[in-house]
Amino acid sequence: MVRPEAAAQQPPESATRDIDYSESSEAHAQRWRRLTSPSLQGLLAFAIYAAVWLPTAVRPLVSHPSRAQLLQANPDPNFYVWSLRWWPYAIGHGLNPLYTTLISAPVGHALGWVATVPPLALLVAPVTLTAGPVVAYNLLMALALPLSAWASFLACRRLTGKFWPAIVGGAVYGFSGYEISHLRAGHLNMCYALLPPILLYLVVAWRDSSIRSFVLVILAGLVLTVQFYLFMETFAFLTAILVLSLLLGLAMADRVGRRRVLRLTGLLALAYLFALVLAAPYLAATLSSPAPTPPPFGSMDLSSLWLPTDARGFGLASLASAGLGRHAVSAGCAVGIPLLAVVAVLAVTRRGSRLVWFLVSLLVVIIVAALGPVLYVAGRPVAQLPWHGLFSLPFARQAYPTRLMLFAFLILAVATALLLAGVTQRQPDPWRARWSLAGRWSLGVLVVAFGALNVSGSLVLAPQTTVPAFVSSGDYQRQLAPGEIAMVVSKVRDAGMLWQAESGFYWRLVGGFINEGYDHRKDLPVQAEELSSPTPGKVSQFEALIRADHIGAILVDARNAPRFARLFGIFGLTGHRAGGVVVYPTDGCRTCRAVTQAEIRGAMFRS
Repeated sequence: MVRPEAAAQQPPESATRDIDYSESSEAHAQRWRRLTSPSLQGLLAFAIYAAVWLPTAVRPLVSHPSRAQLLQANPDPNFYVWSLRWWPYAIGHGLNPLYTTLISAPVGHALGWVATVPPLALLVAPVTLTAGPVVAYNLLMALALPLSAWASFLACRRLTGKFWPAIVGGAVYGFSGYEISHLRAGHLNMCYALLPPILLYLVVAWRDSSIRSFVLVILAGLVLTVQFYLFMETFAFLTAILVLSLLLGLAMADRVGRRRVLRLTGLLALAYLFALVLAAPYLAATLSSPAPTPPPFGSMDLSSLWLPTDARGFGLASLASAGLGRHAVSAGCAVGIPLLAVVAVLAVTRRGSRLVWFLVSLLVVIIVAALGPVLYVAGRPVAQLPWHGLFSLPFARQAYPTRLMLFAFLILAVATALLLAGVTQRQPDPWRARWSLAGRWSLGVLVVAFGALNVSGSLVLAPQTTVPAFVSSGDYQRQLAPGEIAMVVSKVRDAGMLWQAESGFYWRLVGGFINEGYDHRKDLPVQAEELSSPTPGKVSQFEALIRADHIGAILVDARNAPRFARLFGIFGLTGHRAGGVVVYPTDGCRTCRAVTQAEIRGAMFRS
């Protein structure tokens, strides 16, 4: 039995319940804050992207990381494998990383204008040196798109404050047609597109007073520096987009907004100054070497705005056949009707928002610029555009206008996130708000579904191992002398650079494909390429090449030997098999002799 004094000291039962409830609510609020923290949601976003991406589209890269798999009919993947091995090798041996005599031997090749991706090469150097450059390349390619999507998620979440809208926005950018097409081609320098959205994130964080001005200058300067070293063309396009964005911001902002834009302009100018100081050695070496020639084609096909990159996997024959008419470089420009609808709906429903009209205006300008000097529709040139003369300027003529679409997809990602989040939306009527929410997310589902058309099954279409046992087992050390000049002959593009990188640059290589702007040829000297339609005179020129370039051996890929490799035995070279390679020591071509057309015909057409 409780005494009256004790009873008087005890709080009423209802008060006890209130206290317990308040404590429980506070604990629940703390847990919720932890779950909704930006850092935790950023980790969760990357986990979602990786969990969907790695076991599906790039599963062969993950399950067989030591195989050279990505589009071996294209020279770019093996060039980037070579680049990943080159940077740690050059630094470790005290060599100039912007010039090499290991390819195009004996003269060598300048690498200033070539995208050898030094930031990525140095980042994965431990993997390259322990597991090999092929493993490092496959790892980078497998993670490229989830990382780009994650960076875009960060920017979208910073703008909207909401998780799921930012998830969709990140996917729009990271798994865009632009990113998918460059992953298919093995373009490591363009698959890593996470730096522009990171720069956007920093600018928005500065706007929200989450970071101070000097922090913005330092971090933005570092981002710009890394982008410069990663790929100068994207750096140049990013600079142009920033200038255009600041001009549009000044034109569209109110008085207070203009002051902030002017202050941001000054801070970004300081960031660029910082970046150019850090990039000065690379920039000086680049400007001292000849610039690449203009690309043969770089205009975006207008039909790419509504056609998917690849509709075959969904049985949409009409869309697939329509897409075949586009030029190959336009495959990465597929926007799609759902994303175009997102922009239209956002412009109509948020017509009073300066941010929305800023995004729409910038998007239109970028798309128009991506059309280039000539308007193409379904693969056919329709008209020369009024601004075609701009693309004859010194810097503009060396760029692909289609690559501007990277920034268009970033704007589309932000627009999608804003629409799905309902940012700046005012819907006092609950019934209308529910219908608006359902309509927005229905459109979001269509955006995701159309994006899935860009990926039909695995992106690794023809897995194959192109590194023979001759290289992987170290047999080359018994067949070649260190630093000997050798020629690799294979149907696999840039197989020589791949083998050389896997060997740790044991031998020097005749040929090697660097860039279409430098070499309007394949990965072999022209004297070797011309043997595909041989004559006695061409054979004689090839023999002269062996003597002039001091080629010590010719290595023929036994599994992927071109037909003209049969000629080596008839003009005096004797080959032997070793680990999947036919090795032809040349001995200065002392045993070489003239051949007749009949001998050539007999060698080329024998079964």
